[in-house]
Amino acid sequence: KIERICSENVPQELRECHFRIACDVTNPLCGENGAVYVFGPQKGVKPEERKIMDHDMLHFAAKTAEFTGKDNTQAAGAGAAGGLGFAFLSYLPNVELKSGIRIVLEAIDLEKEVMDADVVVTGEGRLDFQTAMGKVPVGVAHLAKKYDCKVVAFAGGVTEDAGKCNEEGIDAFFPIVRGVTTLDEAMHADTAKRNMALSAEQVFRLLC
Repeated sequence: KIERICSENVPQELRECHFRIACDVTNPLCGENGAVYVFGPQKGVKPEERKIMDHDMLHFAAKTAEFTGKDNTQAAGAGAAGGLGFAFLSYLPNVELKSGIRIVLEAIDLEKEVMDADVVVTGEGRLDFQTAMGKVPVGVAHLAKKYDCKVVAFAGGVTEDAGKCNEEGIDAFFPIVRGVTTLDEAMHADTAKRNMALSAEQVFRLLC
């Protein structure tokens, strides 16, 4: 259990820096939409462990609030990367949490390419409900919808709850894996390239 937080050894230079943190999700630190409940199962957290770990997160947040005078537990992005978003917001003075996809889209000026497009194609390794929380495919879809473009997404795998992505601008999504296979086989570069090409051909036969 954390009892006390101190800052004696924090370099002064950190206080003088401005941080722009790429953050793909908007989850708070704790609760049913927080780091433990949403992302913990992916990392091996068992159902019976979630309540305990979430309680420990709250304890850390309370000690942080005592030390900093700020409560960022419900801040958008606080639950990203296991709570690193919360740590950045709480312990560094000049921090901006910004959508990672927005940073990338601005850097590559994708909007210039999208504004004259008819169809925009995006994708992800696995499309699921977390994709709809602001990951790359949805960020691309939001941009495309500014110009009324159709959006097609391809993914290695698609979960049952991926339908939420349709509510965020992805018009249709397609898994590319063909038949029963192992994860290693599906992720082999040659296999993935072939599956992607075959799936794209069938989709664009319909679109064209």
